[in-house]
Amino acid sequence: MNKTILCLTFLLSGSCAFAQKKATIINHETREYVSYVNIWVENENTGTTSNESGEFELNIDGPKNLLFSAIGYESAKINADSINEFVELKPLPIELSEVVVEAKRKTQYLIIGKFKKSTINEYFGCDATPWIVARYFEYKEAYSKTPFLSHIKVLTDSDVKDAKFNVRLYGMNEKGEPEGYIYAENIIGVAKTGNRITEIDISDLGIKFPENGFFIAFEWLIIESNKYEFESTMPGSKKKHNLITYEPSFGSVPSDAEANSWIFTHGKWTRTSKNNKAANNRYRNKYNLIAIELTLTN
Repeated sequence: MNKTILCLTFLLSGSCAFAQKKATIINHETREYVSYVNIWVENENTGTTSNESGEFELNIDGPKNLLFSAIGYESAKINADSINEFVELKPLPIELSEVVVEAKRKTQYLIIGKFKKSTINEYFGCDATPWIVARYFEYKEAYSKTPFLSHIKVLTDSDVKDAKFNVRLYGMNEKGEPEGYIYAENIIGVAKTGNRITEIDISDLGIKFPENGFFIAFEWLIIESNKYEFESTMPGSKKKHNLITYEPSFGSVPSDAEANSWIFTHGKWTRTSKNNKAANNRYRNKYNLIAIELTLTN
């Protein structure tokens, strides 16, 4: 299958003296470790992810600030020189939703965002820097009969076995940006090897479709089990280079709506750019939107 991978790709040049920073990220209140925290060097294209035990390693040249982002915690900016053994993140306050008990009804389902796997040629991918890609779903009155989120399907392509990724569910702020979690815990998806539909079951979480819409976002995890190393030649050269990606990549569909597709990197959200140079005519001069099929239920 011919496909194009859209990555945040960066080249490093010159020689620098790097110092390795190692620490464990913990909950400020409970002292428990915090898994899968994405970490960036402020104003640079460098970053990593904490592992399941909250541990991370990052090479830094000089006294830089590090940005920490994790679901359910306040974002933090900390000078690397002040970090010793631990980094503490403060949990966000949890707002408990009202529980409504209703008579048992016949289960209904509604599927939105349908896509055809065979028509997808472009994918969002990740090299060595963590980032997040998000898609906005607008609320419609027709969803009132099936207001709860049930299943998320996404087209994934992975060169490693059981690649893990994080699913973030955001509300929307006044600027139209993703902001505020509508579910404040990690939802870990697992993509099997190859090109396939990956399904995430969130039916037990009781998440209701917000009336001002919401974002489904996929976050790459820069962890060893997601790493894929391979050799490739650069355009105009026969010399082979060793390259690294972090799996999986996510299929995208072309869209005319700029406001529906966002990326998060270096601690801020930006809209995706129009794809003016797409090899496939279907994607040219369009915005790439994650291919997501969302199932709603009552």
